[in-house]
Amino acid sequence: MTQATRRFMTAAAIAAIALLLWWWSARRSGEEATGPEGGQAASGGAAIDIGPIVDGAKLPRLDPRLAERAAISGHVREADGRALGGATVCAGSSAPGLSSKEQAARACTTSAGDGSYRIEGLLPVPQFVHASAPGHVPDQYRSGPGRRARTLVTLRAGQETAGIDVVLQAGGAELKGIVRDLSGGELEGALVSSGLAYARSAADGTFTLWVAPGETYIEAEADGYAKGWMMGVAPGTTFELALTPESVLVGRVVRAEDGSPVAGAGVYAEKHLDTFAYAVSDASGHFRVEGLKPGAYKLEAFHDEAYGRAAESAVLGLGETSEPIVIQAHPAYLVEGTVTIAGGDSCEHGWVRLRDPKVGARGAQIEADGLVRLRGVLPGTYEPQVECDTYVAQPSYEPVTVVDAAIRGLRWEVQPGQAIRGRVVLSGGTAARGLHVGAEPQPDPSAPRAQTTRAWSSRTGEDGRFELLGLLPGHYRVSASSNEHPRSEPPLEVDLPPGQDLEDILVTLPATGELRGTVKDSEGLPVKGVEVLLRGGQQELPSARTVDDGSFRLPHVPAGSYRVQAISAWLPLQAPGTTDDDVQGTSVTVATGEVAEVKLVVESQHGRIVGRVVDSAGGPLSDAFVEATRESDSAAAGAGDALRDSRWTFGGAETRKLTDQDGRFELSRLGDGKYTLVAQRRGGGEGSVEHVATGSEVEIKIADAGSISGTVRIQGGGAPEEFEVTLYDASTGWRSGDKFFRTGGAFRFPEVPRGNYSVTVESAEGASSAKTSVAEGGRAEVRVELLPLLTVRGRLIDALSSQPVPGMEVRIRARGQVHMFTMHDNTPRNQTSDAEGRFEVEKVAAGPAEAIVLPKDWVDNGYGWSNIVLEVPSTGATSVELPPLRIAKKRVSENEGPGDLGLRVRPPAPETEPSEAKLIVAAVRPGGPAMRAGLQIGDEIVSVDGQDVTGLNGYLFHELSAVPAGTTVKIGLGRGATIEVTADSMK
Repeated sequence: MTQATRRFMTAAAIAAIALLLWWWSARRSGEEATGPEGGQAASGGAAIDIGPIVDGAKLPRLDPRLAERAAISGHVREADGRALGGATVCAGSSAPGLSSKEQAARACTTSAGDGSYRIEGLLPVPQFVHASAPGHVPDQYRSGPGRRARTLVTLRAGQETAGIDVVLQAGGAELKGIVRDLSGGELEGALVSSGLAYARSAADGTFTLWVAPGETYIEAEADGYAKGWMMGVAPGTTFELALTPESVLVGRVVRAEDGSPVAGAGVYAEKHLDTFAYAVSDASGHFRVEGLKPGAYKLEAFHDEAYGRAAESAVLGLGETSEPIVIQAHPAYLVEGTVTIAGGDSCEHGWVRLRDPKVGARGAQIEADGLVRLRGVLPGTYEPQVECDTYVAQPSYEPVTVVDAAIRGLRWEVQPGQAIRGRVVLSGGTAARGLHVGAEPQPDPSAPRAQTTRAWSSRTGEDGRFELLGLLPGHYRVSASSNEHPRSEPPLEVDLPPGQDLEDILVTLPATGELRGTVKDSEGLPVKGVEVLLRGGQQELPSARTVDDGSFRLPHVPAGSYRVQAISAWLPLQAPGTTDDDVQGTSVTVATGEVAEVKLVVESQHGRIVGRVVDSAGGPLSDAFVEATRESDSAAAGAGDALRDSRWTFGGAETRKLTDQDGRFELSRLGDGKYTLVAQRRGGGEGSVEHVATGSEVEIKIADAGSISGTVRIQGGGAPEEFEVTLYDASTGWRSGDKFFRTGGAFRFPEVPRGNYSVTVESAEGASSAKTSVAEGGRAEVRVELLPLLTVRGRLIDALSSQPVPGMEVRIRARGQVHMFTMHDNTPRNQTSDAEGRFEVEKVAAGPAEAIVLPKDWVDNGYGWSNIVLEVPSTGATSVELPPLRIAKKRVSENEGPGDLGLRVRPPAPETEPSEAKLIVAAVRPGGPAMRAGLQIGDEIVSVDGQDVTGLNGYLFHELSAVPAGTTVKIGLGRGATIEVTADSMK
């Protein structure tokens, strides 16, 4: 991502990315060893599971697919109890053991005039029931009040469960749209969903849903296609979803010892940060994973008595079905237990994760009655981590040691914890509906490694009441927020005493005005579906999205002056005749109780690019997949930034198309400017063309893919049992990774574009890296010898005061590895800095490394994230002491927006060694603070307020230079001068 992109990213965009990473990480850590219990789409098969042990004997646990079907019945009612006919009522299940295709499926019916409904033909597994109806907000069945209401319905084979009633509130908005494939044809029968609302597309591809008004997320899936999604606003937006033809993985799971089939194995396919799918092997061991997008997939198989990985990643082209893949499964074991709530009840929602630093992680979601079944667990000693929604887990649980047999009957108890309850009201005292309330723990510097808890409420109802559950005693910040409302500011600070809940807490939202406006292009045409953001004195401000006529509405804006910007793909849309280095947007002042209006005019959004995709011999490629990413025209943009950004950008139907039988394509509804186009083809391989202007015709050549293979050896002899390999081409941003299990140290990546790669290997026995190059259609081989792992100790200090910084998690990995984090990570206690700032990280390889430093449990302790490049010395000892690591405290408060220094720096080229990186000024805003202070384009920034920011210290620049408006910063320059720059307001 370019420095320009980074600078323009809003708090909302950052939050969206953090949420995506959190979700992805939570799925990996919670499900990777059992197969995910939810995902995209895949096929299932019949299987026999193994039940509990009674009197020393295993009792068979029949697969629910083989059992007699069940039924659910009940009524849909208005909030006042009146019957509601014509509602769409659906049942579904996320029960472990079902394929992700089965989990995505819904059995639906329509309620009769008296509100009654009946759904039959259901698997006898726990089901949830939800309903939607014209003019109403969709909702689901709940048993009991508040956040701890039960939502699952237990079904018995051959029986009907009655009395499952759903209550719907009035106030729903109509959402309309159309589903097409990437060639433009309408799709009939696609399953379209938005939260708890479901519908099928008609013969012309159209559909209608009734949802909660405002911004919403919508998905569509259909047989033969991968799932598609879109964000938009209801009412007012016509949703257009374009589905990609599915790719399919097929193969067989067999026992490594004798090649016999493994029935009932969960086969998990993962594409990095994108697609997750799960299928179940049939009686002959065969599996079929459907609904996949093109790309490289890792494949794992999990069974009560076995675990295995595919020998290499499977690379799928668009609409391609793989050659049969054989997964050899080795002996492994089942770990089974129950999550119970103190007092005797069982947990309904949550998961358990087992972690052994030498073996890895195994996890599973909680089933009915608190049961957890972790399959395919290899021998080792595991530390359990338990998560039960709205309850407090113990700080630690007894280790689980797996030797050579299944373990059953384990019990993990959680506590109810304490609660904070209250109301959210508007400034005039009226109850505020539709907000989430959060309780954020505030760290105790004297106990930086202590367990902390946080909580989120359900949306507030008509009375504005909220309930925060599962909290430990301590100091909390309580605040309320939504997309439409500003966050309550300042947050309410409360102390939750031991053994006592807090009641009748009042959270008051600030007085607001309203902002309405339109976004139109230079031709006077509306621009729909772009995000409208406010920039001003706060970071967390309401946002909106334009509807079909280009209009938007922000009903609750705090009084003040702002700059209003239209954002697409993380960049502000340019006004005609401007560049990304110009200040974009329009200034507006909002007064309390009044309506302000604004009109944004941006460059034309109706450009087009046409072209043709060919193979290495120049022949046309039909059904190739083409995607466009806009290139920034900022002076701070680096060469190839758009190509690297394309790995992360999620474009819409306009910027993503299929080629026809002649290899031709057309991309439309593009903003003025230049684009990087990337094409992928059936059978693998990709090609790209940069600097393509709208109105151009272009040819994209997909070069023949190469491959990288190699061997991994432990220093002193032997091969690791399991290891992970990451490939990364810094110049193009292409990255791939895979884990290898019992391959004798051999690894292979079969489809790799030409480029220059770093190859990073990590295992329990050591880590190391190498470099190699791949020519078009060429093959590269590397040999990697693992360096012994060390214990790394160090100390965190504040960059300005040199005082110790407690309560920060430190994670160190070989340079080039991807760091994924979640609030639920089971981080060893010693990796959190203590009161003296000291930390200890085990199993670190000597050599080039990166330390990621972040607040423990993501608590706001005044510090952000730091990515520190370092070198772990090889001394021959088993442990090393690092020099103190300096981190910078945030210079703006939690919800304060930074000022504008009026400068941008050019990011170093990807191939630059970190120690040689320089902060070169690429743009200086005319008339801005930096220009007034004498900063010049081409200047090198070497210090900020006396702190060195050159080379390896460059990570300090962002935090030190992000200051409130009116703050003066001393910037040291490579030419020997020091200038004083006073930040302007960002509005």
